[in-house]
Amino acid sequence: MSVKLSSVVMVLMVCFIAKISFETATTKKENAQTAKSNERSPASIDQSYHEHMNKR
Repeated sequence: MSVKLSSVVMVLMVCFIAKISFETATTKKENAQTAKSNERSPASIDQSYHEHMNKR
């Protein structure tokens, strides 16, 4: 009885996907609201570009 490498890989992938799904399902909803409120500020290069375009 030999175990193929592909079988082991498939079992590990299923376990990993199940772990990620479980963690996603059990996270607190407060974290999602916090992430939405922390919007990214414009990078300095974006700001410089907008200032350059406004000068025209």
